[in-house]
Amino acid sequence: MWIALALLAGLTVVGFGAREAMAQRRLQREGITARGLVVRHHESNSGNEGGPSYFAVVEFVDAQGTRHEFQSKSSGVKGLPVGGRVPVRYLSDAPKAARIDLATRRLWDVAFPLAAGSLFTGIGIWMLATGR
Repeated sequence: MWIALALLAGLTVVGFGAREAMAQRRLQREGITARGLVVRHHESNSGNEGGPSYFAVVEFVDAQGTRHEFQSKSSGVKGLPVGGRVPVRYLSDAPKAARIDLATRRLWDVAFPLAAGSLFTGIGIWMLATGR
């Protein structure tokens, strides 16, 4: 049972990482760049024993002059103070799905799930191969 869970969890998380990589590639090719403003931080208490997580809420104006607001998909507010400016990238047909366009965030949002998923998948394969 543990083998199946490790493999399923690993492949699922790898899938999320691959999906994020494809979304970011599309944003880099077809996305429109804008300047955003961090208007607040959203606190999420998702049962973390280490305390709450904070997500930047960013407001920006699209090419048509419409104001949009979105919440960052990754937590952490270091370097993203309220009132701070951030680069934003969005698709013209989906401005609500905008992302903060910082290289470190793009890398983290792809690398972490791929690494974690690969670890779980590797553990599952190891358990399967060794009969544990």
